[in-house]
Amino acid sequence: MPFNKFIASLVFSAVVFAQMPQAGGEGSFSGEVQSDGSTRLNTLLVELYDQRSHVVVDRSTVANNGSFRLNYDNPNSLYSIRVVTAPGETPLVEESQPMGYGTPVVLRLPEQKRNQPPAGKVSVRELQHPIPKQALRAAFEAQQYLEGHETAKAIAKLELAIRIAPAYREAHANLGVQYARAGRMDEAAGQFQTALAIGPPDVLIYTNLALAMLALKQYREGEEFAQKALSLEPENAKSQSLLRYAAAHARSSTVVAQ
Repeated sequence: MPFNKFIASLVFSAVVFAQMPQAGGEGSFSGEVQSDGSTRLNTLLVELYDQRSHVVVDRSTVANNGSFRLNYDNPNSLYSIRVVTAPGETPLVEESQPMGYGTPVVLRLPEQKRNQPPAGKVSVRELQHPIPKQALRAAFEAQQYLEGHETAKAIAKLELAIRIAPAYREAHANLGVQYARAGRMDEAAGQFQTALAIGPPDVLIYTNLALAMLALKQYREGEEFAQKALSLEPENAKSQSLLRYAAAHARSSTVVAQ
């Protein structure tokens, strides 16, 4: 079962950088949705979701060539940029990103599943502590529910998988992503921390945890976890962007407190 792909194809899979905000705090950015050719891009929508106020602040249709443009009014907020088939549907891909850094957005849709068995390595931890079949089944059913845009049922299945197998790291990481998507950031952070405690260190989980901490306005913690992600992958552009954002807000918070 391709759990690594499952994790990567949820909230934080795309590569996103926003342009510098315009005068007055408002801004806009352009972007492109890319796919493997199996999806008609002009049937999709791109939304800008404010993770703090939990509202969609702008929505754009995707052109035939995959291009789109979105506007925002608060460069200091933390947004998700997501591709959906219709308003209210579970995102096909979603990326959390502070405004104010970089170049146009590129959202890459997950590849369609192939009719072939997944390949991959089995870790020593998995060999020493095999996951019970019931937990694997629950996680697989969660993935099926997500593909059917039934997020609440997917969360319930991931919670079941963890009850069956508390050391099921991938289920914790995936549940954290779904909690974050639902705006339950405290719970999301807890799941990411549990996944990291099970080990080993992981760039994606550190990055997800940094994003959750920034959404909770815990800038020092967000900075710490972004740094840990970069210690594993120094060229990771997402973690670099998060570190700049976290460091700037941590300094601002210190100045205000003095």
